[in-house]
Amino acid sequence: MSIYRKIYQMMDQPMLLMSQSDRKVQIDDANHAFLRLSGYTLKELQSKPSSCLLQKYKFDASRQVLKSEVILYTKQKRQIPVRIDQQPLPKSSKDDSNRAFIIFEDLTPYKWIEQQTERNKVLISGIVDSHQRVRLLRAGPAPLLFEADRNMKNETLLQFITDTEHGPMKKVLKQAYLSKKECCLKLKTNKLSGIELELSLTFTPIFDGFGEVLEFAFVIWGFSPVNDKAEASMKLRIWMAKRDITAGHLSASTGISIQTISKLRNGKILKPQRLTAELIASELQVDVHEIWSEVRK
Repeated sequence: MSIYRKIYQMMDQPMLLMSQSDRKVQIDDANHAFLRLSGYTLKELQSKPSSCLLQKYKFDASRQVLKSEVILYTKQKRQIPVRIDQQPLPKSSKDDSNRAFIIFEDLTPYKWIEQQTERNKVLISGIVDSHQRVRLLRAGPAPLLFEADRNMKNETLLQFITDTEHGPMKKVLKQAYLSKKECCLKLKTNKLSGIELELSLTFTPIFDGFGEVLEFAFVIWGFSPVNDKAEASMKLRIWMAKRDITAGHLSASTGISIQTISKLRNGKILKPQRLTAELIASELQVDVHEIWSEVRK
């Protein structure tokens, strides 16, 4: 096996090498990631017409296709939404066939996250692999909570969750795997910006072509401080995140300068004036004492 084919087989993204001659389309090669996605062996793929794999996709090896969404049929008759990038390859001197290299991306976890977003406001969403390593992290208003150098991507969820929650989280993931259904749970984090948070999450398993768990998609619906010791600046950031309100929006709606709001969020102003606190609390739809225990007259 050449070094190039070894690299090809080791790639995480599903890939196909297709050829076309005299209107006949065939699969020349597929990497392990594509075999797992489809559930077929290479020999089985090569014996099937390409039309049995991709719904409503007319293959043309001479053209480039970028980010086209189609349906992939697995061996188990599942329909998986995929995005494909197709790149024509130079012709070989051995024959007149046109060849193209196709990269696939499974859109199943993204579609599920979109469905959750339509149901309710999602604060954080992402994808983790079967070893709980974060593969994708999408945060909406949540970055308001975290310090600039805090990034979950390429970490494991276990690093993000407090030690006492590791067992319950693994149990829920196993339950989702066995039941093949989404599961809900609450978990406590390690300290973020000096405070522990309780997160409300939903996980769902994403399966490969063999029916095995390939990864998990998750959404975080809400979070709150574990105790009342949180500083006012953190409470303000939490409520702004919950309400999906930026500093700019809060400034425009209350008439308070963005510099003052920034100082309140960063803890540089510990006791705001009463009117300032009331305007902010009203916009966030909370009581003043939910954020500040003391204010100035």
